[in-house]
Amino acid sequence: MADEPTTAPKGEESGESLFNQTKAEEQPNKLVLLKAERDILINDMVREKAKEEVKYCFNQFAEMSKCQQEHGLIAGLWKCDGQNKDFKMCMQWAFYNDQLRDECKNTYVQRKKESIQKNREQQLENEIRLKVIGEWMKNNLK
Repeated sequence: MADEPTTAPKGEESGESLFNQTKAEEQPNKLVLLKAERDILINDMVREKAKEEVKYCFNQFAEMSKCQQEHGLIAGLWKCDGQNKDFKMCMQWAFYNDQLRDECKNTYVQRKKESIQKNREQQLENEIRLKVIGEWMKNNLK
């Protein structure tokens, strides 16, 4: 698919971002994620999605939370050990689940593209406003 983002070859991974407009204009189908985006932002999305969605770790998270509410935070560390272990195992599985990671990456890329498009539209709108104001001032200050 032409619109689907691709990752950069090794060695270019720490290079340009989508925010570098000249690079994005030269290679419109090429997407290079910054290391911070790959290692922090997408990983955070994976963790949150795994906790929130039933098909991943929601049930384990709910059981652990319920147990900790019943026993309190401190006592829950010992009394809810089984639930904690189940939740951690599920989160570890989800963290390395390629389908979930790809889903989160695609969501992140889509949000980033929308943000860039919105910024470009705002910039164009501002340029048009400045042009109109400049013409108005030129005509009215003669």
